[in-house]
Amino acid sequence: MIGQTLGHYRIVERVGEGGMGVVYRAHDIHLERDVALKVLLAGTVGDTDARQRFRHEARALSRLNHPNIATVHDFDAQDGIDFLVMEYLPGGSLRDRLARGPLPEGEALELGAQVADGLAAAHAAGVVHRDLKPANVQVLPDGRVKVVDFGVAALLRQASAGADASTRAATVVQEAAGTLPYMAPEQVRAEACDARTDVWALGVLLYEATTGRRPFAATATTALVEEILRQAPAPPRQLRPDVSERLEDLLLKCLEKDADSRYQSARELATDLRRLQAGGDISSRRNALSGRTASRRVESLAVLPLENLSGDPRQEYFADGMTESLITDLGRLTGLKRVIARGSVMRYKGTTKSPAEIARELNVDALVTGAVVRSGDRVRVTAQLISPEGGNQLWAEQYERDLTDVLRLQNEVTRAIAGEIRVTLGARDQARLASAGSVSPEAFDAYLMGRFHWYRMSPDGLDKAVEYFQLALNADPDYARAHAGLGFVWTIRAHTGLIPAAHGYERGRAAALKALEVDNSLAEAHDLLAGVLTWYEWEWAAGESEYRRAIELNASYADVRCFYAFFLHAMGRQQEARAQIERALELDPYNTLFHHGLAFFLLSDRRPDEALVHLERAATLQPGSLFVHADRWCAFDQKGEFEKARAEAREYFALLGAREVAQTLERGEGQRGYRAAMRRAAEVLAARSIRASVSQVDVAKLYALAGENDRAMDWLERACQVRASRLPYLNVLREFDGLRAHPRFKSLLRRMKFPL
Repeated sequence: MIGQTLGHYRIVERVGEGGMGVVYRAHDIHLERDVALKVLLAGTVGDTDARQRFRHEARALSRLNHPNIATVHDFDAQDGIDFLVMEYLPGGSLRDRLARGPLPEGEALELGAQVADGLAAAHAAGVVHRDLKPANVQVLPDGRVKVVDFGVAALLRQASAGADASTRAATVVQEAAGTLPYMAPEQVRAEACDARTDVWALGVLLYEATTGRRPFAATATTALVEEILRQAPAPPRQLRPDVSERLEDLLLKCLEKDADSRYQSARELATDLRRLQAGGDISSRRNALSGRTASRRVESLAVLPLENLSGDPRQEYFADGMTESLITDLGRLTGLKRVIARGSVMRYKGTTKSPAEIARELNVDALVTGAVVRSGDRVRVTAQLISPEGGNQLWAEQYERDLTDVLRLQNEVTRAIAGEIRVTLGARDQARLASAGSVSPEAFDAYLMGRFHWYRMSPDGLDKAVEYFQLALNADPDYARAHAGLGFVWTIRAHTGLIPAAHGYERGRAAALKALEVDNSLAEAHDLLAGVLTWYEWEWAAGESEYRRAIELNASYADVRCFYAFFLHAMGRQQEARAQIERALELDPYNTLFHHGLAFFLLSDRRPDEALVHLERAATLQPGSLFVHADRWCAFDQKGEFEKARAEAREYFALLGAREVAQTLERGEGQRGYRAAMRRAAEVLAARSIRASVSQVDVAKLYALAGENDRAMDWLERACQVRASRLPYLNVLREFDGLRAHPRFKSLLRRMKFPL
């Protein structure tokens, strides 16, 4: 083809051959420069599979822009010939260089660090090389290194071609492509490959570069496969005694058969290579972590509140929001069993407690600490991984980005922590961490402020949250988290009686569906939709499916486990409900609502004494809790301690703002007086409903405790008409035991589509 022209490129000379084609030096007639032009090997033009793989290479390379990756200029076809145009790289390949003998250690470290940098950029873009070898590493005359030939790269691609963008999942091409001496065990077995596959290949390459031979050197294919899968490589110092112990440790770590035991990212490997270049010792950091995980695997984490170092107290919301985002991102990793929820870690803000004390109280294996500095539209995050034993720092890194790239920054921190604690990133994790989009600074800022006000859980706080979530959506109409945040505010308002149920839940449903349209992998949106389907629409099976999907997407999402537990409880599936609420408490041990939930379940089992223990814990965490007084009322009623029950009922209605009802409950002694007090309170609350919003379920409960069953049923019917959100508990509330044989009660359960 010498002298021919493809497109506006005139072929000058043949310079090499890659995994999928022949490489020529060509001249770009338009821009007057030399380029590298790669075409399919002769005789393969009609091979559909080869053509598709070649197009994969073009797409993979076009997504990459890094100093250590060959730049793609163009991709085209002419007369049935596909060709790829890349920057022309003078010099030669590493294979040519190694033909003259192994590299000095310093040169090998520099080369390895540059290759690792390039791989890290490729992995961040969702590309796994899968054919890294000396022939695919170009060494330029000035010492720069370029990774080339992604012809067999495993692209993280969209799976289901017929599904819309919101429902597609990333999968990995799994054919066993590559060059056998450099293939990792999982690649030889034709299993899914990820970043650690390239770490193995770089380990083989550096082993060869420093010792002069490959770690697995059999010539017969079957023998070579056996070595890769089952035999340990010879320690490099046996082959070349002047190799440092530190480099030997690094190389052997790259060549661990179990991918979980290797470096978990190319970025992590690049960091250690540069530490060795600078004369540092990786053994203290690496051995500290190895010893930690060897004695006790890191399966649980707590992210302590990130410190606000901006010097502006008004930026606290931003630091708190970044803390919550990191908790959420880590909680979604399939390899981590438990990440403590925001509510329980925020109590350690500004704490003087030692890491050991905090880890013991939260029952976690390691802690993440750090700080946030925001200046205009720039944000810098410093994160550290801390061992509870002695408070040793196992890892630390700093990240800085424009606020538009804050999602990518969060993913980088998550990926780095996962690598340090040796969490296996599944295909779904890899795809999500590689596909972070951008968000406008205004939208992200408004969203975090909305979350800040949402957590106040007051009418005024909810109003402010709506304002900020709407500001976020004005700036970015496709911001899924802001849609979900807005939906949660509407449903909370409806559930607490601040607005009519229909108004709040219907808006919540619309927000959930919009969030899922944008991002079907958002656990919070599935949780929101589940709440609407169950507490308002009574679509039990559909609601349960959404709860389970949310848990699948984020197993450490404590809130969804709590509400799923309430759902299971309402369905009469008490054992499952108990398991979910206990799991929620493991994730968020200082959550008042969760302790209340467990007490609520115990009351349904007529175990008031045990319930009171948990209610005391809830009251300690949040004095004056409305839910605590409501459940204490029920507990003392079950125990026949009517004066205490009446006192708790009085506190409950006082907190609701129904002062006349609370005053009515001042009087009443013994069971007869208690029943009379319940009757009078019911009448006063019913009268109040004419001029104010009241809970129909509360009126029915008062009448039921007074023994007025027909009147209780009247108010339950009213609750059914407006789809009161507390009505699904009807099937388990002990206050209504006296109504269960009533024909109207059974009819009500049927209308609510309860499984009977």
